[in-house]
Amino acid sequence: MPKLTINYSQDVDTVYRFVTDPEHIKKRCEASGERNVRIQVEELGGTKIITSTREIDSDLPGFAKKLFNATNTIIERREWRDASDKKTCKSHIDVVGTPGKIDSNVTISPNGSGCTYDIEFEATAKVPLIRKKLEAFVEKTTMEGMRDEHDYNQRMLNQAG
Repeated sequence: MPKLTINYSQDVDTVYRFVTDPEHIKKRCEASGERNVRIQVEELGGTKIITSTREIDSDLPGFAKKLFNATNTIIERREWRDASDKKTCKSHIDVVGTPGKIDSNVTISPNGSGCTYDIEFEATAKVPLIRKKLEAFVEKTTMEGMRDEHDYNQRMLNQAG
């Protein structure tokens, strides 16, 4: 499973409030070029569920261009919970109309006066013959997108003071 660790200078609660705020999520999505962004938030038994639907453009490699569209609709569901002094999240991303999905686990935990945001994820593509190649491509582009997301988050958090 690929893993990404981001260190924030802000505390767990500040980062959690930011990454679960629907307005910030929408602004971040739009800043990265995503379109038709819709965010839905619900609280259910101690779980904060955030569902975002958006359109994204992908720069597909040659082997995938005949199988997939360059523009896709993504539905992402993040389920956040308190876990003592940490926040945890299970996330599922569905690329509508394709055999691809991404599942991840996120933990925001204290680290000195700031916090650490750890993400482990797995891409799955159910396509015969090119499955491993396609999963490697999705994992690479997902990692790049996660880095961009957290670079954006850090800039916005730093600007907010």
